[in-house]
Amino acid sequence: MNVFVGPPNTGKTKWLQTLDFLLGDPGANPYESTEAEGLAEKYDAAGAFLQIGEAHYRIERRWTEPGAKGKVFVDGEGMLAREFQHWLMGKLAIPIVSYPKGNPMSGQTWPELGFRSLLRHIYRQQRFWGNLVDQQPDAEFHASLLSFLGLADRVYSEDYGALVDLRLESMTLRARREQYAQTLNDLAVDLLDAEDVSLGVNEVTISAAQQRLRDSVDKLEAERLRVLTAARTRAIPADQISRVETLSLARANQLEALTSVGRRRQAAEERLKDIGRYRKDLADEIDRMERAADAGDILSDLRVTHCPACDQLVKPGHDKGHCFVCHQHLPEAPEIEGLGAVRLRFEQERLSAELKEADELLDVLRRDVDKQAQEVRAAEEALRAIEVELGPARQAVAALAQADVSAIDVALGKAAERGKQMDRVTAALELGKSLTAKIHALEERIQPLSDKVDEALRAIDFNAAADWLESGMNAYLEALNHERPNTWKHSRVEIDLSRSNVSFRIGRKRWQGALGGTDTLYFLMAYNYGLLSLSQRPQTHYPGLAIIDVPGEFSGESIGDKENFIVQPFIDLLSDEAFEGAQLIITGASFSGLKGVHVQTQTHVHVA
Repeated sequence: MNVFVGPPNTGKTKWLQTLDFLLGDPGANPYESTEAEGLAEKYDAAGAFLQIGEAHYRIERRWTEPGAKGKVFVDGEGMLAREFQHWLMGKLAIPIVSYPKGNPMSGQTWPELGFRSLLRHIYRQQRFWGNLVDQQPDAEFHASLLSFLGLADRVYSEDYGALVDLRLESMTLRARREQYAQTLNDLAVDLLDAEDVSLGVNEVTISAAQQRLRDSVDKLEAERLRVLTAARTRAIPADQISRVETLSLARANQLEALTSVGRRRQAAEERLKDIGRYRKDLADEIDRMERAADAGDILSDLRVTHCPACDQLVKPGHDKGHCFVCHQHLPEAPEIEGLGAVRLRFEQERLSAELKEADELLDVLRRDVDKQAQEVRAAEEALRAIEVELGPARQAVAALAQADVSAIDVALGKAAERGKQMDRVTAALELGKSLTAKIHALEERIQPLSDKVDEALRAIDFNAAADWLESGMNAYLEALNHERPNTWKHSRVEIDLSRSNVSFRIGRKRWQGALGGTDTLYFLMAYNYGLLSLSQRPQTHYPGLAIIDVPGEFSGESIGDKENFIVQPFIDLLSDEAFEGAQLIITGASFSGLKGVHVQTQTHVHVA
């Protein structure tokens, strides 16, 4: 229990602000803007010793040292403020979690809950006595409280984060599908005729429209055939109709034959080009072999002069019957000299044989191409002869049926265009089906994960955790009544805690509406007491430290020995062996007569 006492402007608040700065405040040092007796010039660094468990550390801030302004030095090692927060959370065994700001499904990035957010509950500044934690958003306050109670890592688990991500992705796909369907319907009004689709575009309506279009096309084609048949009957004498039918059949067969011959001719020409390229490659290879043979004749007398591994000069050995490089026995000289020439001759003969075969195959293919060309010309001539013979009959039929056939052909053209538009819409509908499939796949992943998260949350006893803090706060208020009867005249403090919200009530009312100025002081002191009381519970993560900068005046009266009773419950709490190592730092104007505390008296008044 550490009490800093002294009159106003003796540096009590500045001392605590310095400690706050040492604990990772990323802002300016507490002396940078002060004008009291030139403190900004007097101090260029600050340090403190931390004891965490059995380990001791020295932390420093050096705000005038180049490159050190934004760093916290731990045992001489510089860390950025964010790194220091991670280091401190690790040493305190407080899990680092990310929490949602408001609605988890809002799509906002989940910020990290750092030590600075927790410190706002641990350190009550002199200017922040209007709320449990002033100027802290509700979501951050709730996450900090869950962290102290040991629930944050269970509520904001990796599974919960993954579940939110999957649900957001599913919502995005659903919105995209809905927007896509609406856009497609709007476009379909311009793409399709009203007779095809009138009430909206979907797989069923498009399929029905396509079937109606096919039926309409079949009727038009049947009508076209009927018109042509009737015109032919009127225009061509009966004794010539059989001849015209024979010629029409012959024309169809000749067109098919012409197409088949054309394909064979094209295949033969492609084969001819392939063999031509192959023959050129063979000729080039033979040229390279001949150059290699000429080079071998010139270079055959060269010998190895340097080792290929170490590049040192090779000295011939004394035994001339062995290789001076590998030291193996040498065969007869003529045999060695002839090996290379034999291999070259063999390769040249093989390539020459392949070249001869290629030339022969080229001749065969050229003749085949010529033959196919002749067949194409013959088929074209036969087709022209049939066309000439059919010409008069066609002209006679066309003269009678031209108007009707043209109208039918126009209708068929429109139907074909409508069919293309329907095919495009059908292809566009595939995207909607794809989105539906993706949504279905996500839902299959969401359901088991949701069950797992719900089961984990059901296993969390929020009421029991709230009771821990609630009991601590009420214990403080009961201690006040013991020290000074009738100090707290209100009902008990009640806390409602859930996975997403927390509320503090006095009886049935919210505490802000139930308490006046002095009672608010007691209530806020009770909150810090309740948090400090969590330190002895192994399942919680409160670090066993409270820092309270009490206002110099409250309700118009100076806080002196008559206000010692607001501190006595803390003294009694910390005297318990279960709270060994826990600490309270509190400031005041006097607090005279307190026992069992370490008093640091500030006497020098700093003035500007």
